[in-house]
Amino acid sequence: MKKYIVTTILILIIGFQLKAQNRTEQVFTSVPVTNGKVVFRQFIYTGSELSLKQKYDLLCQWAKNNYTKDPYLISLRFNNENLSITVSSKVEFILPENKGGKNTKMLMSYRFDASVTNAGCMFVVRDIYYEQSNTKGNSSSIETYPAEEMITDSAIASSTGKQKELKSALQQQTLTFLNALYNNLSGIFKTQE
Repeated sequence: MKKYIVTTILILIIGFQLKAQNRTEQVFTSVPVTNGKVVFRQFIYTGSELSLKQKYDLLCQWAKNNYTKDPYLISLRFNNENLSITVSSKVEFILPENKGGKNTKMLMSYRFDASVTNAGCMFVVRDIYYEQSNTKGNSSSIETYPAEEMITDSAIASSTGKQKELKSALQQQTLTFLNALYNNLSGIFKTQE
């Protein structure tokens, strides 16, 4: 009987460990505001097995693989002196249906910097804006909104109805996207361990 209990406990422990390894790390769970601006920051520990040059080479290769064929890429800069990259790009969000039964498409433009140090990589996302296309009759216009007006807790709390619904969904999509971006980037350093 003890043998079965011990075996069951070991199977459960192994199952929980395997499940935890496959889980996406949620480093961004809220929208941070610093000096009135939305800025997401996270340090990625890379260990000391790789040299600075090896880490920077991995970072550059990751950026090239992920952004050079991206149709929304605005700019991609490599700073060999500071061992950093800067990416300006856009991503399209298709937000869930609102109460009116309509999906909303929005573009999020963002800029992120990643720089390597002896211990890791500093990941900073800033300059976030949302673009929405409005078509009325034969003319169309693009309205641009800063993240501070759209995804902060105070922006959501001060809204009502469809606007509140839109901002809440946009906040969730943004956090999901940034967590995926973080996990994608941090994964290049984990595979080298």
